[in-house]
Amino acid sequence: MRTRFIFMLAIAVVSLARTSGAAPAVQVYILAGQSNMDGRGRKSELVGDLAKWAKPQPDVRIAYSNSSKRGPYSTGGFVPLEPGYSVPPGTKEKKLPGDTFGPEVSFGRAIADASPGERVVLIKFSEGGTSLRGDWMPGLAHGGLYPQFRAFVRRSLQSLKDAGDEPQLAAMIWHQGESDASLPEGEYQKLLTEFIAQLRKDLDAAQLPVVIGEVYDNGKRERVRAGQRATASAVANVKFVSVQGLKTSDNGTHFDTPSQIELGKRLAAALTGNKAAATKESSR
Repeated sequence: MRTRFIFMLAIAVVSLARTSGAAPAVQVYILAGQSNMDGRGRKSELVGDLAKWAKPQPDVRIAYSNSSKRGPYSTGGFVPLEPGYSVPPGTKEKKLPGDTFGPEVSFGRAIADASPGERVVLIKFSEGGTSLRGDWMPGLAHGGLYPQFRAFVRRSLQSLKDAGDEPQLAAMIWHQGESDASLPEGEYQKLLTEFIAQLRKDLDAAQLPVVIGEVYDNGKRERVRAGQRATASAVANVKFVSVQGLKTSDNGTHFDTPSQIELGKRLAAALTGNKAAATKESSR
């Protein structure tokens, strides 16, 4: 109970500046990670009960970048949220939106619905097949993704300021870890703790809430999953979201289309406390 109180207090502190200054406040959520954040849900499968998720959401905006080795893909600024901001392997056409999507589609909707009267924007930076150890960590000799990630977030925030808005960092959502399954016990927690600390420092947001989405259990990722849970337990203002009950469309890695929608709801529920937004209890 005390941990949850502290986490919700952090959210309040981060967004306290909403009422200060003349510029309209905009609540900013950063989404980052590898393929399950980039997303392998398919827009073509958003039919029947899922059909509503295929439509653009003009009241939520997203800036997306994928620094794929196949060349950078980007929205080129903020655009209305809709499925399609994802770049799966083998993509040749650089036009966005495409056919795949991640948890942002339902996450953004749930956050906006829980925040009537507030403007919500998402900054999403993701790339499949990337590891925390070899790609995302700050200070890597070869540069890695971190400098690009940090620059994209800063550039996106500046664009909001240039438009006359006042961006307020609300939280970061992190879904990554499949590519770090070979790390020794305790190493993922160590790296993720350092990553969070550096990002908070670089964004001048010491109390920034962070939500960690659990990687799918294929029988080979328990050390990463344990590291995710341990980080949420040990680091202030960090929450862990379970993916229990979700399904994959392949060999136990990528969430299928309905599960991507459910994942987004669970990630949002960890911030809003609205468990009714998800079909299962999601945070620990």
